[in-house]
Amino acid sequence: MISELMPRLSPTGAPWWHRAVTERQFAVQAQYLIDRFPSAELLICAGAAGSLTAELSVGDVVVGTETVEHDFRLLFATRPLPRFPGHGPSIDALRRLAHGVSGFRVVFDVIASGDEDVVVSERAQAIRDQTGAACVAWEGSGAARAALFNGIGSLEIRAVTDAADKEAPQRFDANLPIAMANLASLLRLWLEEDRNDS
Repeated sequence: MISELMPRLSPTGAPWWHRAVTERQFAVQAQYLIDRFPSAELLICAGAAGSLTAELSVGDVVVGTETVEHDFRLLFATRPLPRFPGHGPSIDALRRLAHGVSGFRVVFDVIASGDEDVVVSERAQAIRDQTGAACVAWEGSGAARAALFNGIGSLEIRAVTDAADKEAPQRFDANLPIAMANLASLLRLWLEEDRNDS
């Protein structure tokens, strides 16, 4: 069924997952999928991220206990940044599986989301200070907002490709295969466990 949707989501021939660049675009595409799969109970946003902490290495996977929208700016009032909790039962299942993973770490922490390439160490530190997040990516809050709007759970899962610094563009390209292989490995374990439990 997903393969039937892919051409409609990607008329240019680019991979459909590569087209959801901004939070808003991801939310629109997520809504499209939710409308076509009304029995969906969980929306997963999975992809690459830049690390905001020295404790994370390339290829480590961060399961979002919370997604925080770091680029939400109000000029007329002061309010906390929008925060969206990760899907509790899914986080619990991934915590159980994380012990059996080898070759990379699975970390459970906050993920920052915003429409911004973070390629300067000072900006990365500012986001870390502002949000307490372990890593930063683009689309997560769009997924969380679409899920919340539809009354379903959401979960953001990211694999680290770079340190969100001046070397990020080159590191991203070089490390993406490693990061995505680790992410796929964790997702495969999770799906297999789910099938075995069914």
